Amino acid sequence: MPIIISVCLGVVQGLTEFLPVSSSGHLVLAQKLFGLEPDLFTNVALHCGTLLAVLIFYRKQIAALIKKPFGVGGVWLITATIPTVVIAVAVKFLIPDALGDALLPVGFAMTVFLLLTSEFFRRKKPAPPRAVNALAAGLAQGVSVLPGLSRSGATICAMRMAGMDGKKAVELSFLMSVPVIIGSIIFMCFDVSVSAAPVDFVSLAAGTLASGATGYFSLKFLKKIADGGSLSAFGYYTLFPFLLSCVIY
Repeated sequence: MPIIISVCLGVVQGLTEFLPVSSSGHLVLAQKLFGLEPDLFTNVALHCGTLLAVLIFYRKQIAALIKKPFGVGGVWLITATIPTVVIAVAVKFLIPDALGDALLPVGFAMTVFLLLTSEFFRRKKPAPPRAVNALAAGLAQGVSVLPGLSRSGATICAMRMAGMDGKKAVELSFLMSVPVIIGSIIFMCFDVSVSAAPVDFVSLAAGTLASGATGYFSLKFLKKIADGGSLSAFGYYTLFPFLLSCVIY
């Protein structure tokens, strides 16, 4: 793969992994527009870049969780991760990849609907993170394995509707993403191990760096606008990839 295309895919992955517009959906569309077949090794590398961005951006919070894994924050994240893992594993083994790609327009449509309507159901009174919120966020994250349905959008909207302030919802959403990204990397590595496709490590390194750098800055951007701000602008934007996916699929 040419380095410039790898960098472009890295930028797409880095921006859309954390903005509520669906990274999986954008990556599928980008590969389709570039005339590429899904490349597992490239996907693994790009996910490693965004994982690194989260680890650096939230290094203090992650260090605190490691020191006290069974504190309030750690228990909340563990509770949120359980339904995510159950749903993700079920989808992985029960739904063919081809069917998942065919559902791309449905996923984008769900993201648009969620981002445009969640503000109407948002609780105005702030509420601390609770176990029921963790389960709801975990369910939302699990369902977002559907291509086109934004993981960050689903989890942030679920938590804001439960009464959390925007900044806390963003922080928890991205801390929740760490085990999910690690899990997806592990699953993809199993698939890569049985693939005989040649690997261009220079191109992969360029894409990984682009993914990590853009991911870090998209985290900063979303954190700034999340507290009290509406996510509806992202919903209006997602209409464009939705329409494009309808044309392609």
